[in-house]
Amino acid sequence: MTEHWGIILFKTAFWLYVASAVCYIAHVIRTRSAAGKLATSFLLVGIALHTASLVWITIAIGRLPYLNLHEYLLMFSWGAAVLYAATELMTRDRSFGTFAMPVVTLLALVAYREPEVIQRSVMPALQSPWRVPHIISAVLAYSSFTIAYVAAAMYLVRERAEAKSESFWASRLPALKVLDRVVYRAIAFGFLMQTILLITGAIWAQYAWGRYWGWDPKETWALITWLIYAAYLHTRITMGWRGRKSAILATIGFVAVMFTFFGVSKLLSGLHSYA
Repeated sequence: MTEHWGIILFKTAFWLYVASAVCYIAHVIRTRSAAGKLATSFLLVGIALHTASLVWITIAIGRLPYLNLHEYLLMFSWGAAVLYAATELMTRDRSFGTFAMPVVTLLALVAYREPEVIQRSVMPALQSPWRVPHIISAVLAYSSFTIAYVAAAMYLVRERAEAKSESFWASRLPALKVLDRVVYRAIAFGFLMQTILLITGAIWAQYAWGRYWGWDPKETWALITWLIYAAYLHTRITMGWRGRKSAILATIGFVAVMFTFFGVSKLLSGLHSYA
């Protein structure tokens, strides 16, 4: 059994995500069209194929795909798609897809265009029982922060639209309170997952390299990201920050997430250069 068919399933899912993103945009432009239901249908079928892709690849190579950028993006884009679908289900508002699905599609596009290198050999340092909770918590944390960013961006767009009496966005996006609540819930869950990520990573590092923390670039930026979201939660809970301030802080946090994920991997060398 090879991973070839798993890659084909993923690429099919990618094109379904593209179709879904287009339909979500059409749904916002023409709110009474059937495009919204079609968008959700494309999304759910895409998630099903994407899930099948990950299962196929995992069985074929005997582990979760996480050793390089292509492999990890297969999981990151899947997590973002699943959490967006959950957000739509909870809010019953498809306008989120207008912003969320282009982001999900972009993540999947990077995986689509990355060299399809599935590594079968795993260095001994990475063969730890802690790898599964570490990887899963990373996927859930980054995916949650992605959804938080999407809702924060929508908040800023709607707030600006209301201030300038621009009826198009003001009438088509969720209420500001709804968007603020989605940002908060996504960050609260993501922060929990990021905490688990740091703890399991430290234990894994002790197992692999004989120390819990070594200020590796990826470790350092993961901690910086955690601190930014800790600041978001602290200012919200103790200082009553809501709305615009919180949305901006959530956006800053997402920039840190993207640098941790892409920037560190491409620009800085370290023990996590494989991820």
